[in-house]
Amino acid sequence: MKIFTRARLVFALLALLPLIWFARQLATDDAPSIAVHTLRADDEMLRLAADAGFDAVVQVFSWREIEPRRDDRYWEYPDFLLRAAEYYDLDVIARLDQQPYWATKPEREDNAPPDRLDDYANFARAVAERYRGRIKGYIIWNEPNLAREWGNRPPDAVAYTEMLCRASRAIKSVDAQAIVVSAGLAPTNDQNAQAQDDRVFGETMYRAGARACFDVLGVHAYGFGYPPDDPRGAHQSLNLARVLDLREIMQVYGDARKPVWITELGWTTRGEGEHAWQAVSPQQQADYLARAWQRIAREWTWVRMAAIWNLSRGLATTNEMAGYSLLNEDGKPKPAYNALRAELDARWNQRLSRWANRVTRVEPLSIPILAADEIVHLGDND
Repeated sequence: MKIFTRARLVFALLALLPLIWFARQLATDDAPSIAVHTLRADDEMLRLAADAGFDAVVQVFSWREIEPRRDDRYWEYPDFLLRAAEYYDLDVIARLDQQPYWATKPEREDNAPPDRLDDYANFARAVAERYRGRIKGYIIWNEPNLAREWGNRPPDAVAYTEMLCRASRAIKSVDAQAIVVSAGLAPTNDQNAQAQDDRVFGETMYRAGARACFDVLGVHAYGFGYPPDDPRGAHQSLNLARVLDLREIMQVYGDARKPVWITELGWTTRGEGEHAWQAVSPQQQADYLARAWQRIAREWTWVRMAAIWNLSRGLATTNEMAGYSLLNEDGKPKPAYNALRAELDARWNQRLSRWANRVTRVEPLSIPILAADEIVHLGDND
């Protein structure tokens, strides 16, 4: 009876192999993966992400939450996130920032680089060691070209490059296959103590040796109220096509073989004060995001992942992040959520259609197993 049961199991596994192969082929289609940035993912947010057809979520792994005291780490939330994301078949891309208060003197509540970079490197190493093979990529910090993300100090591309290299070495020391992503930079034309042009900042990073310290260039791409096909250079380059400026820097420094991940992509339906000009209607947001995804997949083959900013609910109406969300304050989908869901459904149907056509074009294989001089091997023995 045991032999019969094992035989049935073997035959069942063999029967599944073509299906597994087929699923892997669909998953490795030429189109880039599409993710959504979750501010604080819970089960409902992950379910919504999966239902829409996203491949992955980008989630902050808050250093101050995980390690509120030096070397005293609490993994409850990231453990939950990884288990839940795996249940919904979603990859996780972890952004590592938000220093604990003990890491800076005097203590700071804003996002600031730590006094000792080794502390941050140790945190990054601990995350990579715990989740080895389960995290799709590690984003090292966030928008360091803004003072508000750099301890309200003037942005410093050289100092950030040192942080990036320290963290990269720490992660790779425990997971050589890990993908390290440079911080997405805020698109800005400012050049002062509060903000530095992302193109200037990025070029300074390359001059400081950043090329050896990341596998993927992280980019933040925003439409600033303009449609996704707005031409490069229009509106002082404050549009989606600004991504091409950063790609050109990669080419100048001989780094064109590396892919780009757009770790934040979005349009806001709510612009406050001086940012009111950036606001679009809910229907425009839906249309622009769908068309942006189409343009990225069609024209920018070097972009291998794009993450929509963001999937969240319940934010205060004055919070600038609320306008970018795919959900209303009550958690109900905006038109943008439904538009992306339809777009991703269409992508899946196209994949199925392409593979169905390939299968029907395959010529049948004919083997005359009863003809003379044909030898049929049914195992390892002659």
